[in-house]
Amino acid sequence: MFADACQKVMKYTRPVAISVRHYDGSLRTDVGAMIVVNSDGWILTAAHMFDSFFKFQNDLKKIEEINGINSSRSQNSKSPSSEIKIDKDLITNHSFWWGWDGVRVNNVMINRQADIAIGKLEPFDPSWVTEYPVFADPEHMRIGTSVCRGGFPFIKITPEFLDGPKAFRIPKLVSDNLFYPMDGLYAHMENRGKSVDGSCTLRYIEVTTPALKGHSGGPIFDRDGRIFGMQIFTEHRSMDFHPTAELDGQKYIENQFLNLGVGLHVSTLFEMMEMRGIRYFKEGDESGFRIVD
Repeated sequence: MFADACQKVMKYTRPVAISVRHYDGSLRTDVGAMIVVNSDGWILTAAHMFDSFFKFQNDLKKIEEINGINSSRSQNSKSPSSEIKIDKDLITNHSFWWGWDGVRVNNVMINRQADIAIGKLEPFDPSWVTEYPVFADPEHMRIGTSVCRGGFPFIKITPEFLDGPKAFRIPKLVSDNLFYPMDGLYAHMENRGKSVDGSCTLRYIEVTTPALKGHSGGPIFDRDGRIFGMQIFTEHRSMDFHPTAELDGQKYIENQFLNLGVGLHVSTLFEMMEMRGIRYFKEGDESGFRIVD
């Protein structure tokens, strides 16, 4: 059903790898997704992809402050140590990998309330992407439409940290082999009003299946490959069913939940892109390419 659409979507949906190193030396790499909007290299992704980076910046300040306090205290070998211990989970090193080696994201705008980030890949070669997304006309989006989301879940990465250059090394990510679609139905559009900063209307699309870790920032699209929204989180909605189960002779009550994938509605994506003057393809444009001056 979505085979042809996936072939289109895979061309502009790329993985984003986020690597961190903690104070105790432990390493972790998480993977999400981004949508490359046009040949200028503008991208859309989920704002929460930057959460670890902001934590990293705050953690460096904490470490510097603690080290400063410890160095100012005189230590007496006969007295109990007054040294402040540094939390082993503080982040000491952080890195993004944006779909291609040697690429950074600049001119970043983040709206954490809407959970959207917009940035520009630099350097960017337009030949890297052979087809760009077409965004659906909101007037044509019907409840009950079969939709699919795409991203990069189930990727297990064991990163290395190179002490010399203070850099991470991860295995090569071949996006075509790692792209993982999951289908469902467009079930509901929710309008939560204006964002606090007034920059956009908070509209969300709900899909009847859950998203997976690694789908964040990826597209929600129909069978023609038109984007209905951008995946941002999974909501666990109570079904008010409480069946009794038994395990090892012990009875317990189970709470039943419906896991819904939630994306940022295409009309909100339009608002955010137009605010930045980003050109994009939209269904129904006579030229096939909308240019926002």
